[in-house]
Order: sequence, then structure tokens, then C-alpha cells
Amino acid sequence: MSTAREKLDEIVREGLAVDLYYADEANSLYSEIGQNADEINTATFGAFFGGLQLILGRYLILSTARLFDAPNSKYQIRSLPSAILLLRNNRETLAIEQRPGLLNSLVRRGAVLSELRKLTDSQLTDFVVAFFERQLSTDNSIGIANAQAFAALKTHRDKLIAHSEAVRPEELPKATFAEIDALLSVVRSFIAAVGFGYLSTAYEDDSGYNFMASDAKRSTTSMKRLLVQVAAIRAKSDGA
Repeated sequence: MSTAREKLDEIVREGLAVDLYYADEANSLYSEIGQNADEINTATFGAFFGGLQLILGRYLILSTARLFDAPNSKYQIRSLPSAILLLRNNRETLAIEQRPGLLNSLVRRGAVLSELRKLTDSQLTDFVVAFFERQLSTDNSIGIANAQAFAALKTHRDKLIAHSEAVRPEELPKATFAEIDALLSVVRSFIAAVGFGYLSTAYEDDSGYNFMASDAKRSTTSMKRLLVQVAAIRAKSDGA
């Protein structure tokens, strides 16, 4: 039988980290295409990049929504709520392997170090659970905004992407890109804090630089080079 640590590692490493990476990648590519729409259309590649942007938008919704799916008693869901539930249920036995690193990560996100230092490991786990639950709770403004954004993404995913229901897209609630960024930021913070604190896996450095977020933009860097070449080819064609 898997230990609590092994289950947490699976959720973080094989679930949250993977979906966050793909969401960040899709978000970055989608944004880059939008920022270069005029040049792309001028070069007569609008149909290709427009179709690609549509796919990226759907994948962004899918990947982000998966991160916040509720736990299920029948099968394991590798989501943020599942990870939070696991922490709560194993507060007395789950070891904090890198306590200073966990404290520093929480402090970078607004926690007070002097208060954290007074806590036992089980109390610190309680704090971690409450800290991230607040960001999804309807009891405060930030949590309400995040909860509403997830509800909009889930509705869009369930009714238009995962299933083809007879509904009008314009009648469904929508999450803005800023709201999606806020949701992804919650997961990024959780992975950084819990991934290192409980699993000794570093996802960011002491300055807050996130390694995964940087890696997710590599494909966007490649696309930028492609767009430069497209522009050069177009300029050469116009000058011929």
C-alpha cells in the first residue's frame, strides 16, 4: 500500500506539475500568436495560426480545469483539492522534510515568518491546508474570484469540450485570461511550497524564480524564431 508521501508525490509530480506545465505552455503560445496576429495575417498564415490558437485555447481550459477537480471516492484525482485533502488527512504522520524551505516559500507568498516558526509540523501542515484553501474559498474575495473562474472553466469544459451539449457558447460563463493566470498561480505556489517542503523537490529558487514556468516557454521561444523567419520570407517575396 502506498504511503501518504508516495501518494502526495504522485499527485504533485505526475498530476499537478504536468497539467500546470501544459497549461503554461498553451497559455504562452496562445498569447504569442495573439500579439503577432497582424504580422501573421499579413504573411498569409492566419488560417494555420488561427486554428492552432483555437486548439491551444481548448487545451488551456482542459489543463487548468483538471488542476482543480474535486476528489472522488471511487478513483484518485491528481488535483489541487486532492492534494490538500491528503495533507489534512495525514497531518500527524506526513513529515516535513525541508522545513526552512517550506517556511521561506510561504513567506514569499505573504505568510509571517515569526508566526510560522512557533508551529509544530502538524500545525504547519494545518496552516498550509488553510492557506491554500482560502485561495479557493468563497469566504474571501480572492477565493471567490478563483472559485468563480474555475466554475466557468469547468462548465465550458464539460458542456463544450468534453461533451457536445446543445448549448450556446455565448450563454455560458467565461473566465478571462487574467483569471486563468490567477488560478495557475495558486497551483504554482502550492507545487513550489509543498513539492520542496514535503517531497524535497525544488520547483523554484530562493528568489521565487520558477523553473517549470520558464521551461514551459521554450516552445514559445521556438515559435518566435519561426515568426521571424516567416517575416523574412515575406519581406523577400515582396521585394522580388
